[in-house]
Amino acid sequence: MTAGNAQDVMIRLEALTKRYPGQQVNAVDSLDLDIHTGEIVVLVGPSGCGKTTTMKMINRIIEPTSGRILLGGEDVTKVNSDQLRRRIGYVIQQVGLFPHMTIGENIATVPKLLGWDKGRIADRVDELLDLVGMPSESFRDRYPKQLSGGQQQRIGVARALGGDPQVMLMDEPFGAIDPITRDRLQNEFLRLQGEVHKTIVFVTHDIDEAIKLGDRIAILQEGSQIAQYDTPEQILAAPANDFVSDFIGRGASLKRLNLTRVADIELRAWPTVSCQTDPQAALDQLRSVPESALLVLNANGSPVRWVGADDLRRAGHRPLDRVGMPTSPAVGLRATLSDALNELITARFAVTIVVDDHGVFRGVVDIDQINETIRAMRAAAVQQARAGLEDDR
Repeated sequence: MTAGNAQDVMIRLEALTKRYPGQQVNAVDSLDLDIHTGEIVVLVGPSGCGKTTTMKMINRIIEPTSGRILLGGEDVTKVNSDQLRRRIGYVIQQVGLFPHMTIGENIATVPKLLGWDKGRIADRVDELLDLVGMPSESFRDRYPKQLSGGQQQRIGVARALGGDPQVMLMDEPFGAIDPITRDRLQNEFLRLQGEVHKTIVFVTHDIDEAIKLGDRIAILQEGSQIAQYDTPEQILAAPANDFVSDFIGRGASLKRLNLTRVADIELRAWPTVSCQTDPQAALDQLRSVPESALLVLNANGSPVRWVGADDLRRAGHRPLDRVGMPTSPAVGLRATLSDALNELITARFAVTIVVDDHGVFRGVVDIDQINETIRAMRAAAVQQARAGLEDDR
């Protein structure tokens, strides 16, 4: 169990055990774990290690065989389980929206059970839809079948936040989503957490997702035995044993890219031009810079096209947003360097375009910046490991 100030612990599991009838061994065996207020703690491990069982015991969807669960210092193993679940948000992989209810009615489920008045419920629904980037006027009266998988997952998160719980449990919420949408939802989830500051227990089988999202990671072995419970940085820098090393797998340096946000590095500048610029003037500008193309921005400052010298010579009187080549997908400032590298591999001109929350161009990331970041993280990890050895002495 992680040591720390008891007042800072939102969830404490003490000797938590689950044995199913007819089984010879415990699915979860005397687990001790402290989860601190406002942190995302990720439970990760191979199939059958008990991570989902552990999470479901926290809100007593699965009743523990023995042990204690303390929520904000209160032992909740004996309280009414239905009332307990209303205090805890819950998000699952299959979303579980009620198909016969509108989006607004789905989000209002827990506030209604808590006895909120209609005005307060309506305000909360509008607030949460705006928070997850789905404006109330456009989505409140739709039904789940009218939404994409990614939109449904956002509504699942909004519904879990409905009663403003202190704690949220998330069971592989992005596991059934395609990789591109999954990356976007992960980034959106981190943005939301930056605003709502909930205590979150997140279950996944994907170590890369755990590293990207977790403030702390609990790597579990069979029976929910904790192989290592630490920050992503420490787990990558100093795996506790061979099991952890094998579970992390090869490519620890690349995995460290999930620890750094695009906003954390100094972006490289790139020459830009307005889509209304005269092609000849743009060509003159291109000749004065070392880059082989200009990035065309629309009236809102968003990148739309790449134009090279040949494109500009053939442009005639056409606006620049109708010549050249379309840009590759951009990444946001909250994206990780791993996200940026994924785009960089197939991007034109060997750079990833970066935009802010409004889609306005902010700069680019290139391979030299990523290499420099990896080198810096390696050096920091070595220094930290040496400091740890000295402390042990």
